[in-house]
Amino acid sequence: MKPCFFRSQNKQAGLTLVEMMVAMAIGLFMTGIIAGLYINMRGSFRYQEDFARLQENGRFAMETLTRDVRMAGYNGCGNLTNFANVVIGGGTNPFLNFLTPVIGFEGGVSTFPSALTAAGAITGTGAPDAIILLGVDSSSELVVQNHNPPSAQIDTNTHTIKAGEILLITDCSHSTLFQMTGPNSATKTNVVHNTGTGSPGNCTKYLGASCGSPDKSYQYKPGSSLLRIYSNAYFIAPSSSGSGRSLWSMSLLGQTSGTAAANELLEGIENMQITYGLDTDGNRSADQLVTADSVANWSQVVSVRLSVLAASKNDNISSTLQTYEFDGTSVTATDRKVRKAFTESVAVRNRTP
Repeated sequence: MKPCFFRSQNKQAGLTLVEMMVAMAIGLFMTGIIAGLYINMRGSFRYQEDFARLQENGRFAMETLTRDVRMAGYNGCGNLTNFANVVIGGGTNPFLNFLTPVIGFEGGVSTFPSALTAAGAITGTGAPDAIILLGVDSSSELVVQNHNPPSAQIDTNTHTIKAGEILLITDCSHSTLFQMTGPNSATKTNVVHNTGTGSPGNCTKYLGASCGSPDKSYQYKPGSSLLRIYSNAYFIAPSSSGSGRSLWSMSLLGQTSGTAAANELLEGIENMQITYGLDTDGNRSADQLVTADSVANWSQVVSVRLSVLAASKNDNISSTLQTYEFDGTSVTATDRKVRKAFTESVAVRNRTP
């Protein structure tokens, strides 16, 4: 008997060249679809992320500016009829002149304070505007317990205000701006307002009259208020990252040398344009809306119109060159960043009913 062997009736066969080419074509087609979806989704995500940050920066910029505009000139009482500024140079320094709590500078027209230009504020034709706003920080208010003019000492509750800070004292019938000259301890229960120390220093230890007038003593009664002042400048300067522009501030609050310190607030704020509402007939409402270079009397400013232009951090976010409106002008961008203008009109509360 011959042995019997099982033989498969089906032979294994490989792919043909045509089948391989069809499979590769389908694979490439699917890969292209998936890659396209990924690129579109990634582009959409980048757009949404950059636009959200742009919105956040623009809103924060407006919130910061409008808050300081509303409170400009606030001194705890609202009466500056009898006011003395005994800080040396306080009557001419825009950071220390409390009688001018709102003062602006028109970009490309006005001469900016040297402190702003030293901090890198953009100037020249078509430059953004700048503004300085003064008020008091009511969160750190101290209550006067006793005032001894001859010894230039004010007794008050425990505090940590540093010697060299600029303070305002008021009893609602008289107010004085001065530089605290001591004591130097970390915590203290008094404030000294002497001469001979500090920068810029006080021209007199008496608080009744401003520098340039004969010394005049004034004693603040118990219950008077003692407050730190804020003096904030806002301007546009190149970003510290080396890319684009930013909104910068210079603040006097907490400084002990009488000089404001510069701080970069927000990247991507490219422009700031400001106009001022003037009360020219004494009815405490705006009759004219003008730029800073047209304001002859800053005490007439009762409202401020702020416009800031925010841009995305990254380029190539927009699919086309964007055309946008800013400060009443239509502008076509030269890059593919996304931009948005934010505008708000704000009343200076301490000058309106």
